[in-house]
Amino acid sequence: MAKRSRMPFPKPLSGLIQESLKGHGLAERLREAEIWRVWPEAVGAAVAARAQPLRIINGTLTVAVTSAPWIQELRFMTGMIREKLNTRLGGEIVREIVLKAGKIQKEVAENDSELPHPKPLSAAQLAWIEEQSAAIGDPEARLAFAELMKASLERFS
Repeated sequence: MAKRSRMPFPKPLSGLIQESLKGHGLAERLREAEIWRVWPEAVGAAVAARAQPLRIINGTLTVAVTSAPWIQELRFMTGMIREKLNTRLGGEIVREIVLKAGKIQKEVAENDSELPHPKPLSAAQLAWIEEQSAAIGDPEARLAFAELMKASLERFS
């Protein structure tokens, strides 16, 4: 008589959640969201004042640029910008850059006095952030999500 194979141990809930999130690309979307944070340092202050990322879909980054001459100038730099962004993001997140004329939001504040001062988070807020991020199985994505939540609550709550 053939021996039946051993029944695998039940998977922990964290493993099941991690498997279900893989199909949704959450970790990839969090890495894509970093583009807005690294943009000024990747392109420099002069370019950042005249061009800002609008969206990224399937590796195609759309960038709003203030004028046609700047669009022309940036066309020659798209390869370099793509490399710098991908280096800072730690992988090939941006595969193509599309430039289009558009309005740029107010220039990023150069001194901290113009930014809202961060408010210290309460123990309840920190516990809530920990609870929300605990379901994310990938440690890097979990940490990025928690830091994003902390920064958001510190600045805008």
